[in-house]
Amino acid sequence: MIVLSDRTKYAKGGRRMLFQVLGPLEGRTPGGPPLAIKPGKPTTVLAALLLDRDRWVGVDRLIDAAWTGRTPPASAAGNLKSYVCGLRQVLPPARSGTRIESRQGAYRLRVEVGEVDIDHADLGAAEARQALSDGDPERAAKLLADALDLWRGRPFEGLRTPAAIAEVARLDRLHTQLREDLAEAYHCLGKHFETITLLHGLLDESPLREHTWAKLVQVLTETGRRNEALATYRRARSVIVRELGVEPGAVLSGAHHEALRGCA
Repeated sequence: MIVLSDRTKYAKGGRRMLFQVLGPLEGRTPGGPPLAIKPGKPTTVLAALLLDRDRWVGVDRLIDAAWTGRTPPASAAGNLKSYVCGLRQVLPPARSGTRIESRQGAYRLRVEVGEVDIDHADLGAAEARQALSDGDPERAAKLLADALDLWRGRPFEGLRTPAAIAEVARLDRLHTQLREDLAEAYHCLGKHFETITLLHGLLDESPLREHTWAKLVQVLTETGRRNEALATYRRARSVIVRELGVEPGAVLSGAHHEALRGCA
């Protein structure tokens, strides 16, 4: 049985999140019990429908998703019909009526805005960027922390179609952007330890992110840790020259000059 964690958030208009795909697929009816969705192929089919929510998905694509890397059996179409039937029994109806619609050779999952955790992550990211722009880092930090809390693992876990791979890559970029923006919000709030911790984590994952190195050098300089800032620049330059064959750009060089000036 798929169980929704306590991270459930409310969508705008008071509607509770129904599907979580930022990790193992989970679901719960609004205000009700967990959805008793069978693991395995039924969950994979639901994930594939959620990936293309509100769009018609061909039977062939759903079969490819359910049997990725393997030759589907002769009974695949019949099995798929059975999986969809089982999903219809456990999914609550949409406002427009049937949750999973069908037509010749295709199915469509009706999902409203706010019923998927991705909607909340995208909205939180956008509102947080606006809050930072408006000079409200405290609100931005709350929005960003809430958005990051939605991640429970690899998005669309178990779904390995080309479309899923592309969406997971987008969500990975969003996850990185959320942490970068949270580091900026913490910096504005004077939370230096949290800022530095986030920046180190980002660089451990992506050591070629030059603007992240620059931010780290800047924060270390501002907090009086200039020797550490200079050592950080040297480490950043070494990585960039070795991996890319170029000297650091203007932003990182500028942060380095500020650290040098602080030592004068």
